[in-house]
Amino acid sequence: MRMVAVTGASGFLGRQVVGKLAASGYRVRALTRAGGGIASAAETIATGDIVEADLEGLVAGCDAVVNCTARVHILRREDPAFAERQYRRINGEFPLRLAEVARRAGARRFVQISSVAAVMSQTPAGSVVDDGCPPEPTTPYGSSKLLADIGLAQLDREGFRTVSLRPPALIGPGVTAWFAALVKAARIAVPLPIGRIDNRRSFAFVGNVASSVVAAVEQEHSGCFIVTDSVPLSTASLYRKLLMSFGHPDLVWSWPPELVRKCAQFALRGRADSLLGNAAFDGVRFTRLFGWAPEIPFDRAILMTTGTDE
Repeated sequence: MRMVAVTGASGFLGRQVVGKLAASGYRVRALTRAGGGIASAAETIATGDIVEADLEGLVAGCDAVVNCTARVHILRREDPAFAERQYRRINGEFPLRLAEVARRAGARRFVQISSVAAVMSQTPAGSVVDDGCPPEPTTPYGSSKLLADIGLAQLDREGFRTVSLRPPALIGPGVTAWFAALVKAARIAVPLPIGRIDNRRSFAFVGNVASSVVAAVEQEHSGCFIVTDSVPLSTASLYRKLLMSFGHPDLVWSWPPELVRKCAQFALRGRADSLLGNAAFDGVRFTRLFGWAPEIPFDRAILMTTGTDE
């Protein structure tokens, strides 16, 4: 039975990755900041700040390494220049150092959890971006992810394959950030005037992305791949699905788009694009090359995210 090390194993995606790998017959070494048992892991190791840890000991004896460690958000009142340095340090430089250590230790596969932000965070209206689109990241987070993706591609060679998976916004039980706010609004039946906002956004269920990691560990393909599990949909369509999951009627109202955008900018500021903007992606290349298919259909993923799945 092969051993796989997973960094960030206690995180939103990391726990799912550990569970899927274990269910597929792998022994998993879960690497977490504070330790504590991860139920399906063969062993759990407390690393403290893994960026400063002794990586050789953490990946010794592993056939593959999956890196789920990432810095995602800028903290409130944090200096932007400091935040950008941290993005580069954690998301850009650390994966390359970890991969090099893993290669020297005898690992044959390295899977990096990247992001569609490495390609672009907002997509042109009416367009769906795929792996053929030249990367043009527009945020420090996206730029740091692209830095790692490029470096890992240069480390790829016979006997040591690297894969960077680029999922869009993740959903699932315990989801946070703006999607959690949308779920909360649907739970208490808040009307939203977004019916005339003709946008398209991609999402991926956390369990499906975890199963794509297993496919990446098991096969010899390498490269950078967008991973999605459903077609892009408008925020209005998404909110209707959330309302339905709680048994509420259609509470999507149709206000003039410009008025909605002005209200959203006032209320949400920089987060308005997450609600009203376009972020539409196509992961068919990964699906075809790896023979992968999502285990959970999107409508059921919504029910699991809202806790209404029976």
